[in-house]
Amino acid sequence: MLSKTTLSCLTVFMLLPVARNAAAEGAIILDKAFPKHDERVRIQVMDDKGNPVTGADVSVTYRPGSSVSATDSLGQTDAGTLLWTPTDAGIATITATWQGQGQPQQSSSTTVSVRFASAPIDGIIIMIAAGLVLIVGSVIRVYKLVRAPDFN
Repeated sequence: MLSKTTLSCLTVFMLLPVARNAAAEGAIILDKAFPKHDERVRIQVMDDKGNPVTGADVSVTYRPGSSVSATDSLGQTDAGTLLWTPTDAGIATITATWQGQGQPQQSSSTTVSVRFASAPIDGIIIMIAAGLVLIVGSVIRVYKLVRAPDFN
C-alpha cells in the first residue's frame, strides 16, 4: 500500500500538466456559432484573463484528423480580431498562438462546423436516386414474394 506522502506526490504530478495547460490557454470566439461556406466571420482571440490578443497567429485546419486535411494561415489578429471566410464546408479547427512579453508561448483552439451556404444539388440528386433504387427494389421483391407459383 502507498503512503500518504507518495499518494500526495503522485496526485500533484498528475494534476500539474492539467493546471499548467488550463492557465496557458485562452479562448477563440466566433460571432456565429455555425459559420457558412463563403460567408465572412469575425474571430476574436482572448487570453486566459479575457483580454483581446493582438498579433496572434491564426490558422484553420479543414477536416482535422483526416488524411485529406488542409491547413490555411489566416494571418495575425489586429486588436484581438480577425476576419475569416471559410473556403470549405465541414469540420474546421481554428488555432491561435501568441507569446506575450516575458511569457511562454500560449495557444488556443476551437472546432466548428462550417455549413453549406445552400443545399448541395449533387447531394440531393444522389439522395433521390438512392431512394428510388430502394423503393423500386422493394416493390419488385414484394411482387415476387406475393405472386405465388401455380402448381396446377
